[in-house]
Amino acid sequence: MSKKLDEAIQVELKGHVPKRFEWRGSRYAVDRLVMYWREAGGDWDPKIHIDHECYRVESGGGMYDLRRDLTGKQPLWRLLRVWD
Repeated sequence: MSKKLDEAIQVELKGHVPKRFEWRGSRYAVDRLVMYWREAGGDWDPKIHIDHECYRVESGGGMYDLRRDLTGKQPLWRLLRVWD
């Protein structure tokens, strides 16, 4: 089961992979990267253009979907989903 959130977070990287993230005042150490994917589209229209890197990570027994916006829009990182 999962919860959709789409909330701004702060992320610390190790190379190009999330190492830690902060959400709702708590810090989470990333134990492992479970999955990576990229979402891109809408190149023909700057208003709808997207370019995201997405990471499913495990932290403390839970799984989290993190997204980084590569188009320069703010906020840069979002927590999209928490998996139970």
